[in-house]
Amino acid sequence: MDPHLLRTYVAVARLASFSAAADELGYTQSAVSQHIAALEQDLGAPLLTRRPVAPTPAGERLLEHAAPLLLRLDAARADVRRTAAAPARGLALAVTATA
Repeated sequence: MDPHLLRTYVAVARLASFSAAADELGYTQSAVSQHIAALEQDLGAPLLTRRPVAPTPAGERLLEHAAPLLLRLDAARADVRRTAAAPARGLALAVTATA
Protein backbone atom coordinates (compact mmCIF):
# COMPACT_ATOMS: atom_id res chain seq x y z
CA MET A 1 0.00 0.00 0.00
CA ASP A 2 1.52 3.27 -1.16
CA PRO A 3 1.53 5.90 1.62
CA HIS A 4 0.88 8.68 -0.91
CA LEU A 5 -2.31 6.95 -1.97
CA LEU A 6 -3.32 6.44 1.65
CA ARG A 7 -2.73 10.14 2.44
CA THR A 8 -4.86 11.07 -0.56
CA TYR A 9 -7.63 8.73 0.59
CA VAL A 10 -7.63 10.19 4.10
CA ALA A 11 -7.87 13.73 2.71
CA VAL A 12 -10.77 12.84 0.39
CA ALA A 13 -12.63 11.05 3.18
CA ARG A 14 -12.03 13.89 5.67
CA LEU A 15 -13.04 16.64 3.25
CA ALA A 16 -15.78 14.62 1.51
CA SER A 17 -14.55 16.07 -1.77
CA PHE A 18 -12.10 15.06 -4.47
CA SER A 19 -11.67 18.71 -5.49
CA ALA A 20 -11.00 19.96 -1.97
CA ALA A 21 -8.51 17.13 -1.38
CA ALA A 22 -6.76 18.00 -4.65
CA ASP A 23 -6.47 21.66 -3.58
CA GLU A 24 -5.16 20.73 -0.12
CA LEU A 25 -2.62 18.22 -1.43
CA GLY A 26 -1.51 20.21 -4.47
CA TYR A 27 -2.73 17.64 -6.99
CA THR A 28 -5.18 17.86 -9.85
CA GLN A 29 -8.63 16.38 -9.31
CA SER A 30 -7.77 13.79 -11.95
CA ALA A 31 -4.66 12.72 -10.00
CA VAL A 32 -6.71 12.35 -6.81
CA SER A 33 -9.25 10.19 -8.68
CA GLN A 34 -6.40 8.07 -10.03
CA HIS A 35 -4.92 7.68 -6.53
CA ILE A 36 -8.25 6.49 -5.14
CA ALA A 37 -8.80 4.11 -8.05
CA ALA A 38 -5.29 2.66 -7.60
CA LEU A 39 -5.83 2.17 -3.87
CA GLU A 40 -9.22 0.53 -4.46
CA GLN A 41 -7.60 -1.71 -7.07
CA ASP A 42 -4.80 -2.64 -4.67
CA LEU A 43 -7.20 -3.46 -1.82
CA GLY A 44 -9.82 -5.07 -4.03
CA ALA A 45 -12.71 -3.08 -2.56
CA PRO A 46 -14.50 0.21 -3.20
CA LEU A 47 -13.51 2.68 -0.49
CA LEU A 48 -15.69 5.69 -1.31
CA THR A 49 -19.12 6.37 -2.68
CA ARG A 50 -18.88 9.11 -5.28
CA ARG A 51 -22.12 11.07 -4.81
CA PRO A 52 -22.07 12.06 -2.07
CA VAL A 53 -18.42 11.37 -1.32
CA ALA A 54 -18.36 9.17 1.76
CA PRO A 55 -16.43 6.11 2.94
CA THR A 56 -17.92 2.70 2.28
CA PRO A 57 -17.83 0.14 5.12
CA ALA A 58 -14.44 -1.04 3.78
CA GLY A 59 -13.33 2.58 3.60
CA GLU A 60 -14.33 3.15 7.23
CA ARG A 61 -12.18 0.18 8.25
CA LEU A 62 -9.25 1.60 6.28
CA LEU A 63 -9.66 4.98 8.01
CA GLU A 64 -9.33 3.23 11.38
CA HIS A 65 -5.93 1.91 10.31
CA ALA A 66 -4.76 4.94 8.32
CA ALA A 67 -3.94 7.39 11.12
CA PRO A 68 -1.68 5.01 13.08
CA LEU A 69 -0.01 3.82 9.86
CA LEU A 70 0.72 7.34 8.64
CA LEU A 71 1.89 8.40 12.09
CA ARG A 72 4.35 5.48 12.20
CA LEU A 73 5.62 6.28 8.70
CA ASP A 74 6.18 9.91 9.67
CA ALA A 75 8.00 8.81 12.84
CA ALA A 76 10.20 6.42 10.87
CA ARG A 77 11.06 9.14 8.34
CA ALA A 78 11.95 11.59 11.11
CA ASP A 79 14.03 8.98 12.94
CA VAL A 80 16.02 8.08 9.83
CA ARG A 81 16.63 11.74 8.99
CA ARG A 82 17.73 12.47 12.56
CA THR A 83 20.09 9.50 12.52
CA ALA A 84 21.55 10.47 9.15
CA ALA A 85 22.10 14.06 10.30
CA ALA A 86 23.78 13.09 13.58
CA PRO A 87 27.54 13.41 13.71
CA ALA A 88 29.44 10.15 13.50
CA ARG A 89 30.33 8.80 16.87
CA GLY A 90 33.89 7.85 17.51
CA LEU A 91 36.09 6.84 20.34
CA ALA A 92 39.07 8.95 21.34
CA LEU A 93 41.85 7.41 23.42
CA ALA A 94 44.57 9.32 25.21
CA VAL A 95 47.79 7.52 26.07
CA THR A 96 50.72 8.77 28.08
CA ALA A 97 54.23 7.36 28.14
CA THR A 98 55.25 5.77 31.43
CA ALA A 99 58.76 5.99 32.79
